[in-house]
Amino acid sequence: MARLPLIEPADAPTEVQTVYKRFETLGFPIFNVMKMFANNPKALEGFAMIVEALYGPTCALSPRHRELAYLRASQVNSCHY
Repeated sequence: MARLPLIEPADAPTEVQTVYKRFETLGFPIFNVMKMFANNPKALEGFAMIVEALYGPTCALSPRHRELAYLRASQVNSCHY
């Protein structure tokens, strides 16, 4: 059970719904982590900026190279991927 309430799109204030639409434009469903960040609209906005930088049309890395970077970071940090 979540300790913070998850802000569902139907119940979200207008400013949060606008950010949710940005995620959907990038092809993402609204994940629980996004709903959690919606408790603080400024935090959600910051998270959206990170997601847009990594997955938006202006990202310099191809999906293949981005995945290789994730894999290598996991190896260096001894994380299971």
